Amino acid sequence: MFKKNWYLFTPLIIVAIPGLIWAFYLGSYGYTPAEATQALRHFLDSSTRYAQGYSAERFNRIRAGSDGGAVFRAIGVPFERHDNDAEWIYSLPKGSTPYYHQRKVLFARDKNQIPRVTGLVKDFHTP
Repeated sequence: MFKKNWYLFTPLIIVAIPGLIWAFYLGSYGYTPAEATQALRHFLDSSTRYAQGYSAERFNRIRAGSDGGAVFRAIGVPFERHDNDAEWIYSLPKGSTPYYHQRKVLFARDKNQIPRVTGLVKDFHTP
């Protein structure tokens, strides 16, 4: 039956592919359902470039309280540092697209003026 009437499964495949991409964003990127939906809506419009040495696996290992040196050793030099090293940006849009997978590390200085991780930003950036 399948060999003879394979075309009957085409609508199912057309619906399944976006669903699989959406599930990939949920599982691999750790997005919320709303962010995964936004990423899926802008699938062909988005493009992201990551800092040299960046690894999603190592980025996910960073924990609150880590110092700046540990972050630097784990994922390397950020593209940009803002607000007196309060945030390190590891991803930027590629080209002129405003849609990209945003990755940044947020810091606050402790009493010894050592930057400590206060949080990670891991979302799909839309203007």
